[in-house]
Amino acid sequence: MSRFYITKIAASGEKVEYSSVPFKDGVNFIEGPSNTGKSYVIGCIDFMFAGKEVPFSKDDTGYDTVMLEMESDDGYSFKAERKIEDGSSGDKGSNVVKVYSDFPGVDKDEYKVGNGEYSTLLLSLIGIDKVPKIIATQAPTDEEMTIRTIFHFFFLSEENIFEKRTPLDNPDHSKITKSLTSLIYLLTADDLNRFLPKISVEELEKRATRKAGVISYLNQKIVDLSKQKEQLEEALAADDGVDIDAKIDEFVAEIEKVERQIVDASEESRKLLVQIYEVNAKLQEARFLGNRYRALHSQYMSDIKRLIFIVDGDAKGKTIHHKDNCPFCGHEMDSEEEDRTSYVESAKSELARIRLQLGDLEVTETDTRKEIKELEETLKALNAQNSNITKLLNQNLRPHAAELRAVVAEFRRIQHVRQQLQFIAYMSTELGTDVFEKENEEDETATKFDAKKNFDKNIWKDLSESVNEMIKDCAYTGKPESYLNINTADVVVGGRHKKNQGKGYRAFLNTIMLFNLMKYLESSGKYASHFLVLDSPILSLKEKKYSIKESEKATKGMRESLIQYIIDHCGNNQLIVAENELPETVNYQNANRITFTMDEEQGRYGFLHSVRNPEEE
Repeated sequence: MSRFYITKIAASGEKVEYSSVPFKDGVNFIEGPSNTGKSYVIGCIDFMFAGKEVPFSKDDTGYDTVMLEMESDDGYSFKAERKIEDGSSGDKGSNVVKVYSDFPGVDKDEYKVGNGEYSTLLLSLIGIDKVPKIIATQAPTDEEMTIRTIFHFFFLSEENIFEKRTPLDNPDHSKITKSLTSLIYLLTADDLNRFLPKISVEELEKRATRKAGVISYLNQKIVDLSKQKEQLEEALAADDGVDIDAKIDEFVAEIEKVERQIVDASEESRKLLVQIYEVNAKLQEARFLGNRYRALHSQYMSDIKRLIFIVDGDAKGKTIHHKDNCPFCGHEMDSEEEDRTSYVESAKSELARIRLQLGDLEVTETDTRKEIKELEETLKALNAQNSNITKLLNQNLRPHAAELRAVVAEFRRIQHVRQQLQFIAYMSTELGTDVFEKENEEDETATKFDAKKNFDKNIWKDLSESVNEMIKDCAYTGKPESYLNINTADVVVGGRHKKNQGKGYRAFLNTIMLFNLMKYLESSGKYASHFLVLDSPILSLKEKKYSIKESEKATKGMRESLIQYIIDHCGNNQLIVAENELPETVNYQNANRITFTMDEEQGRYGFLHSVRNPEEE
């Protein structure tokens, strides 16, 4: 089957400049300020797929013709052209579309919109060669499926992207039956033209009431668990992604290392204290000897002085001659030499001996002083080493060990909280499964045709699981458990139905639902369009326009993750996304960005070359 994708949207008029926007296969972004024509481009796509609304006013813009160009993977081309005409109540789309194509089955150049010719041609482009009749009401009655019956699966306008109702329902339908039966046909090629068994209304109401009570109880439990999970995740926000077991092992190993260092340092300090004691004892002994040597030195010096005095006195005494006079008459008397004993030789001998001993003593004193100095330096070095080790122990190692133990205790706390989160996640998943199974259990109580009861449960489960995974992967706050509720054909996130959430969150969830539907049709559907058009899925800079409160906005992380996810998982499909402003943190390498600047001097002003924003004029 050929797969077509849009290559160009264009507009022209008699007195205006031809304007076109080229698209590539894969992801395309149209970005720029409001009033630059992004919604015109989206409106043109809707218009060329048999939409009733004209994308812009012919009188206001001067443009009256819209063109669509597509190509297929196997080389076929398709070009369509549709006029904007005057109607009784304003502009309207022409009932005739001019077609130029080499695609098999295109056998004329003009197709009418009103009688279904053009719709039949568009359906053939996605492989539906024979228009099916599908059940359209619960009565049931059937009618032919058209391209507009299913177009909302591939197209979300700015006005509908944040709707409370499910994006699986056509905004133009009063009931969801036609949308679901047409979706079932796309998925399985089953037209479901079968009647269901009937049962009394009373019994139906009783069973429905019981079932609703069980589902309500389970959903409340999921809500409670989601709140608890959110609180715990807030406490763990800073440690998200940390391998706690590895960190505990790492810090325990570090503690063991530090404790070994403490033991080694303590042992080294003990050895140093032993050396300090030994050196100190030697120093005290050396100082004691030094004091004794100084005293002996003083004694030797005194002895030397005394002996020198004796020798000098003896020598001088020999040179003194006494003249004795008579005490009576005064005459000089002859004196006789006194026989004196001399101690000079013995004094000299003693002096020589003492001087010899003094020399030895001085050598010993010098050695002792040197020894004392060496011992003091050794003691000082040993005390310094011991002081450094003590400082290392008291100021570094022991405090560091205490800090490490505190970190390990904190990691063990985080580990415990994570275990609680795992249990909550498990319980939430189990409860979600219970709700899903309860909502989809076999029920033969329907008195009218109910498309939901005929939806293949395995397909619904696969869609539900893929939506759940994408919601988590796109950083939805708290990463709650989510599922598709078969009764509302819509998503329930953390026990809360989508309709009860803010506009920004609804746009986020509606986008995820249709993106996953596109991917499922691509991989497992019988028929697939292989394209999706989204107008403002993250509503950037449009909060004021739609009165969106701060609490209703999708978070910055959710917006960035959603855009990145769309780019990374587009697959064999084409996406066209219009946004005022795209997050620049996203990797757009594999995307085509078309930018309108509303600036005459820089880039492209807008889609329609001959139209300017009235506020700028």
